[in-house]
Amino acid sequence: MYSPRTNSHNGGGWISSLERIVRTVDEVELGVAFDYPEETFRQEVEGVVYYPISKPHTLDLFLEIVRDFRPDLIQIFGSENDFGQICGQVDVPVLIHLQGCIPPIENALFPVDVNQWDFLFGKGLTLRRRFIGIRSRQAFQKRAQSEVETIQRCQYFMGRTDWDKSMVSLFNPKAKYFHCEEALRDSFIHGDKRWHQNEQQRKTIVSVISNPWYKGADLILKTARILRQFTDIDYEWKVYGVSDIRFYEHKFKIKAEDVAVNVMGTASQEQLADALCQCSCMVHPSYIDNSPNSICEAQYLGVPVIATNVGGIPSLVKDGETGLLIPANAPYDLAAKIKTLLGNPQLQLTLSENAMRKAHDRHNPETIKSTLIDIYHQILKDE
Repeated sequence: MYSPRTNSHNGGGWISSLERIVRTVDEVELGVAFDYPEETFRQEVEGVVYYPISKPHTLDLFLEIVRDFRPDLIQIFGSENDFGQICGQVDVPVLIHLQGCIPPIENALFPVDVNQWDFLFGKGLTLRRRFIGIRSRQAFQKRAQSEVETIQRCQYFMGRTDWDKSMVSLFNPKAKYFHCEEALRDSFIHGDKRWHQNEQQRKTIVSVISNPWYKGADLILKTARILRQFTDIDYEWKVYGVSDIRFYEHKFKIKAEDVAVNVMGTASQEQLADALCQCSCMVHPSYIDNSPNSICEAQYLGVPVIATNVGGIPSLVKDGETGLLIPANAPYDLAAKIKTLLGNPQLQLTLSENAMRKAHDRHNPETIKSTLIDIYHQILKDE
C-alpha cells in the first residue's frame, strides 16, 4: 500500500489486502520491505514504516533494514524469494508465508509438446518472451534449488492448502506449519456484486490466467476447438490477464477467433468482478498452482468453477460440491465438464451456493486477522 496508484496488481493484490487487515491491529507495529524501482531507505506512511528496495538485492541491505526496524518477528512472502536469505542470519523468528513452490512448478513448466526449440524457432513470440522461454528451464532449476535450501533453513511456515503443507513436510520435516487463509481484494470482499445465472442462449466462459507457460493457455485453445467440433454450444470464452497467445495459436494450429476465444488483456479488479458476475462459468486451466486468487475470487462471488486437479486447488474446490475438477492437460475431460455444467442449471446453482458459502467463511477478514495474530503469539511464545 506504499504507492497504490502504481501497484501492478490493479489496485492491490492479496498481500496489500492482508496489510489492510494487519493495520487495524493496535498491538502490531508494521514495517514492510519490498521491491520498488526507487529506493528510499525508510519512509513512514500512515503509521507504517516502508523500506522500498531496488534490485539487485543484497543480504547486507536486508540485515540493515532488520537492524533499523528491530522487529520481534519477520514474515516473508514466498519461500522462492531471495528475502529468505535472512533465515539463520537474524536472532528473531522468521515466518515464511508460502505462495507457490518452485520444484513442482519446474516439473510442470511447459505444456505438453512444448520445448526450448519452440522458443528458438517458433512463431508468435516477442524477443523478450523468446529469451524468457529459452532460459526458463535453467532459471527455474536454479530457483528450485535455492528455494529448497531456504525451506530447510527456516523453522516456521504459514500456508493454506494441503499441498503447500506437504511440500514443507517433504523438504523440512522438523518445521512448524500454521494454517491461515488468504485475504482477497477489496472489490470482491466489500462489494455487493454477486453472480447470477446466465439464462441467455449464448454462454460466456471466463478464465483468468497470467503469462507463465504452465498457466494453461494452450488448454483453453484445445478445449475450445473440441467444443466447436463436438457440441452445438453457443459460447464465448473470455481470457483475462494476458494480451497475447499467438505462440500457442501457432504451436497448436488453433486460431483463437476460430474457436470463439477472446483475449481480453489485463482488467481492473472492478472490471473483473463484473465479468465474473455476468459469465456462465469460470475455468481455471493451470498445470500447477497453490491457491489461485482467481478461483477464490470467483467462488466468493458465487461463480461455478471448473479447475484442474493440481497442487493446492483440491483444498479450494471439492469436486461436485464447490466446483468441478479435471485432470491436468485433459481438454476432452474439460470440454465434457463444460458441456455438463452449461446444460445443467441446477448443478450451476448448487455449486454456486456451496462455493459462495465456503468462500465467505474461508476469506472472512476478521477470522484471518485473529488467526494471523494467534500465529504470531504462538511463534513468539515458542521462542
